Amino acid sequence: MNRLKELRNQRKLTLDDIEEKTGIKRGTYSNYENGKTEPKLKVWQKLADFFNVSVTYLQGFETQVPNRLRELRRSHGLTLKDTAEKVKEKEALIITADALAKYERGDREPKIETWQKLADYFGTSVSYIRGDLDTEYLEKIVELLMLINFPNVCLKYRKNELNDSYKPFFTISITSQIIKLLGYDSREKFQEIYKKAMRLGDNPENSIEVKAYKEPFLKILTTSKEITNHLLKEYEKLEEKQK
Repeated sequence: MNRLKELRNQRKLTLDDIEEKTGIKRGTYSNYENGKTEPKLKVWQKLADFFNVSVTYLQGFETQVPNRLRELRRSHGLTLKDTAEKVKEKEALIITADALAKYERGDREPKIETWQKLADYFGTSVSYIRGDLDTEYLEKIVELLMLINFPNVCLKYRKNELNDSYKPFFTISITSQIIKLLGYDSREKFQEIYKKAMRLGDNPENSIEVKAYKEPFLKILTTSKEITNHLLKEYEKLEEKQK
């Protein structure tokens, strides 16, 4: 049995809420929940993305991986009380140490907004902190990253055809998204690599060029998900045309 009803109830959503947020008619969704009709794969993926779980978990074929909340808290050297105080201060999330303990044990499921604030605090993605890394999506963007670095491969971004001069920026963007999926702080990683790039410059002219890239690259990091997903859609369109 699929988990559509279970997840909808966990998030306190009505069928009307589902229709408003996903565009899937309430009657259609009800039929999916009851197993009267089977969603197409694209619809499964859309719903999995909406609930932030894997397709196979949504279909009821696998159990949810334990979340990484305790692992992240301990890696930061924080107690439950410390975490509650710091998340309140930084993310304006009011939460008790007892509630955090229940989230860690899996006794209670946080709302998606709570997951997002906890993920933001620890510098990870929601899918990572929930223990639900989307490997299919990760594989797609790794493939995209390799593809755009081949000579004369052109994709479009906001109606602009991208030539080789754009590749460093979009390589940084896609790499940043991969880093986030793996649970790292992409900005922090960028700063580390930037320092290495400056040290590796073998003459002053190289250092000037590296510095010139710093601010545009930092700006790209803030929109890496949007850019990556846009390029991915363009790539998928090209693939469809060639079939």
